[in-house]
Amino acid sequence: MKKFSLKPLGDSCMKTLCKSWLFIGLLMAFCLAACSDDDDDAVTPIFPEKQNIICNSNDTREFTFTANTNWSLASSAIWCKFKADDMEEFVLSGTAGTQTVTLLVTDDNMQAGNVSVAKLELTMGGQTIVIGEVTRSKVDYELKIYDADGIDITEQGILKVGYRDFVRFDVKANFRFAATNLPGWVELEGGSLVGAVNQKVKGGLKIIENEVREKYPVQASEENVITFADEEGRSFKTFKVVYDGMTPGMMELTRPSSYASDWVVSMDGKTFTQKSTGGSTGEVTLHKRMPFTVKTLEDDFEIVFLSEGWDGNIHLKGSDFDFFTYEWIHCEKDGGKLNLTIDEYIPNAMNGDPDERMGYVLAFSRAEYENIKDNLEEAIVVNGEIAYKYEQNNLLVGFTQKEVKEEPDNKAFKITYYDAEWALQEATCTKADNDYGYGIEDVYILKQPDSSGHALTIDPFMGSYEIDWTVQIWIGDVNVTSQYMEPLEKEITFFNDEPLEQEIHVCFKQNYMNVKVLIILSLIHI
Repeated sequence: MKKFSLKPLGDSCMKTLCKSWLFIGLLMAFCLAACSDDDDDAVTPIFPEKQNIICNSNDTREFTFTANTNWSLASSAIWCKFKADDMEEFVLSGTAGTQTVTLLVTDDNMQAGNVSVAKLELTMGGQTIVIGEVTRSKVDYELKIYDADGIDITEQGILKVGYRDFVRFDVKANFRFAATNLPGWVELEGGSLVGAVNQKVKGGLKIIENEVREKYPVQASEENVITFADEEGRSFKTFKVVYDGMTPGMMELTRPSSYASDWVVSMDGKTFTQKSTGGSTGEVTLHKRMPFTVKTLEDDFEIVFLSEGWDGNIHLKGSDFDFFTYEWIHCEKDGGKLNLTIDEYIPNAMNGDPDERMGYVLAFSRAEYENIKDNLEEAIVVNGEIAYKYEQNNLLVGFTQKEVKEEPDNKAFKITYYDAEWALQEATCTKADNDYGYGIEDVYILKQPDSSGHALTIDPFMGSYEIDWTVQIWIGDVNVTSQYMEPLEKEITFFNDEPLEQEIHVCFKQNYMNVKVLIILSLIHI
């Protein structure tokens, strides 16, 4: 057996032919006679019956056939080779006789789901016939997932979704694929994921935050999956996605203002005020309660109350240094929403109650609280003050409850206008005898001033518009806000172009709750 090859005539033969014309003539005659004899004795090729061979990739098989004359054997596929003398060939040749060749089947050009066939073509006497078909078995669609450490997590069938950072993974498949059917709350790093055959590609998943969903874990379910599909839609590999929730110990606080300290609470506990300080922009006033939002894993957090003790230092509420044996600071919790209320304070001089009292409210994530709960005061308070890191990260509010000079009724609002002489005037309002159905005490009556067609400017003393408060204007059940109002930084302009046909209610709100109401009475009906 040998590889097929062609060899040219040598120089020595040519020299011999040139020695003599007589010799040439004799030789030509001899050759003609010989050719005539070869034609008479030519062998008709007899081809063996076709054989079918089934194998897997990376197999070796023996292939035996009989040739009755010189032959060559070729393979039609690059994944089917002949192994001879430690060499791999696609064509072999040899002389007549029974031949056994070794077939080497590789995984070249192998695609999932497809059966591959190679033809073994035998050539003898100028004819070529297929004497063998080698069928390489198809393979199943296979896709593997590896975590960031390179560990195969395919069998788990689960991919994790990160909180603030992508949880990364690698994908490798024996088919071309693309990631599809991702849940709407999950972000895929780069926006898409496409992979070539047997090539690792990187991916990553993290949650899309909406201020709520990121707080809660998502368990594995059939509803939350990522799918890897082949480009022809014949194979789908599905993995469940899970989310562990926010990082334990992480917490975000939302307060009514930028600063947690320097709040003043009225003695009746109904008014919370923070004067302009540092980089803040104006006074902030709240009524009845202070709202907060605590964002942490599964809304699991602890509220801690502290107060200034009789020694002038800060202590846990209820400690031996506390002036008071009763609870006077309260927090109502609804998920991550908090409402702080303060009881009325009437100092009892007989008991030695101070004229004012100071309180502090802190929030701790569950993980952080568990670390310090056994030595709570020692951890939070250092040298009689709240430790700096807790003041910066955990303090919701620090306040003093004390006597606050009450403004007269006519200062519940500052209402100014220009009269017919273009002189600036200030209108006076009075407190109403009833709440007009608003459920609050701060309802005021204003007789419509004669502004000669000019507007009124109303300052509710509530801080910045839209940041600290909002307003709605009503005629009966009709909202006429856009018709009568122009917002300013800390006040509103009320259009007063003509006498009112009906009374108008101007309702000021904080956190969607009614705070103050100004009822403007029509000049016509007074």
